[in-house]
Amino acid sequence: MLRLTAIAIRLLKLEVQIILPIVGLFLLGFFARRLVPEPAGLVKWLNNFILYLAMPSLILLKVPVLALSADMIIPVSVAWAWLLVGSAMVIALSRLLGWPRSTEGAMLLLVTLGNTSFLGYPMVLAFFDDKVLAYAIFFDQLGGFLILSTFGMVVIAVYSPLDTPGAGKIQLLEIAKKVFTFPPLIALALALFAPLDSLLVWANSALELSSKLLMPAALFVLGVQFQPKLLPEHKVPLAAAITLKMVVAPILALLILLSFGITGDVRTATIFEAAMPSMITPGLMAIHAGIAPRFIATLLGYSTVFAFVSLPLIAWLLHL
Repeated sequence: MLRLTAIAIRLLKLEVQIILPIVGLFLLGFFARRLVPEPAGLVKWLNNFILYLAMPSLILLKVPVLALSADMIIPVSVAWAWLLVGSAMVIALSRLLGWPRSTEGAMLLLVTLGNTSFLGYPMVLAFFDDKVLAYAIFFDQLGGFLILSTFGMVVIAVYSPLDTPGAGKIQLLEIAKKVFTFPPLIALALALFAPLDSLLVWANSALELSSKLLMPAALFVLGVQFQPKLLPEHKVPLAAAITLKMVVAPILALLILLSFGITGDVRTATIFEAAMPSMITPGLMAIHAGIAPRFIATLLGYSTVFAFVSLPLIAWLLHL
């Protein structure tokens, strides 16, 4: 009974400290679309801020202080396993139900990649502790970010509309250039291998400020682009995408971990991160490339809203 009470208190804390601000920022962006003269320009500016400054700042702050261990491989392996299984499921459903090519590309990005950083981190801290967060960071950095920087770039190149230069062709040199010049990946490499101690001390305040602006900026952008009215052709793929990403993915993670007898904080972090809603960054990149912009904005919005219910429930089950 005491344990259930403690979980209920954590849930209330989450509602006040995390979920209410998230909803507020999302709604602020949604209503700002009617007030801002050129919302597309604002979205582009904020997207550049997220990719080139906020996300690298967060990585440079978090990764160097992690204590590396063999257990860190587990969440990373599950993230890549879901990439294979989730992609196969999306392609099978798309071919079976005859979805448009752009919808298939959007789902390949948003079903395989979750919002494991600026939504995942505060959710983990609200329900669990720093030990669980350490595993969550590796799930996100060496799972999500690397998948986005490799697989994500390939999907965007292949599924871009035909009027986009290079659309439909895998240009290996161009993809390699995008991967190795992707700011979050550069930051991850620096955080893991470069001697940055003195620089991080000097720039700590700036990095802290920039990283704290990541969630507000991304949620505002999502609100600006959110289209609550569902088009008839989007209903089935949207329901399928949310089910795969937020129900099937954590169940698969649980089955993998149970089959290897993995318990404790690493199991908690891996399942919880696997259950996150669709990642905003690849969605914004795909919209910029012209891949199903209306469907992506709608899916990002609805999956985030669904997470306000599903994540507290999953956290409660993990505590039990």
